[in-house]
Amino acid sequence: MEDVGRRCRDYRAFLEGLGADTVADLDRLAAPGLHYHDPFVDARGREEVKAVFRQLLREVDAPRFTITHCACDGDTCFLRWHFTCRPKTIRMGHPWVVDGVTEVRFDPQGRVVEHVEHWDAGEQVYERMPVVRGLIRWLKRRVSGG
Repeated sequence: MEDVGRRCRDYRAFLEGLGADTVADLDRLAAPGLHYHDPFVDARGREEVKAVFRQLLREVDAPRFTITHCACDGDTCFLRWHFTCRPKTIRMGHPWVVDGVTEVRFDPQGRVVEHVEHWDAGEQVYERMPVVRGLIRWLKRRVSGG
């Protein structure tokens, strides 16, 4: 397998530079059967994954991934990140920041075959929405016995 650390750095640069003009770079970094999964989306194939990224870019202003840590072992790398953006549909006056980890798995040719996002959609998205926030807090109290 190609140097996974180098391929991980390439993919990290792709995520940190993600923009409308860079989405097509996924073609050189990922295998055709790429699998992408996050709390909202399960996409298969480079074209579907590029559509996911393009949709994200349409729905938010000033998107930015800042990767703070990287760890690789075998064919898998983990990228810890902060994602900041301004959602177009929910005006808050300040950027949203979502923290998470991306698990990236590479094939023997060094292409990304799996991109799995690990982050808490309840805490980092739903609880920030005024209408849903109260319901989520009530459910947490019920589940915790409080």
